[in-house]
Amino acid sequence: MKDIYELIRQKEADLERIQHEVDALRLSAKLLEESGRTPAPAAAATTIYSPASKPQPAQPVATPAAWASAKQFP
Repeated sequence: MKDIYELIRQKEADLERIQHEVDALRLSAKLLEESGRTPAPAAAATTIYSPASKPQPAQPVATPAAWASAKQFP
């Protein structure tokens, strides 16, 4: 069984990576919009991201204060 804290660190790393990708896509869309070009839908659908192609940096350990605002379950 995996250590719960390791699983949390991995999920946080995944979330940070996805947020970075979304920011890059927003910037790309803005640049394309400004230039008057729009990408072809088929070209966007063929792009596949492989998470194994880029090593992930080590993530800092979350502090209890970081979880204070998390949703609490009964």
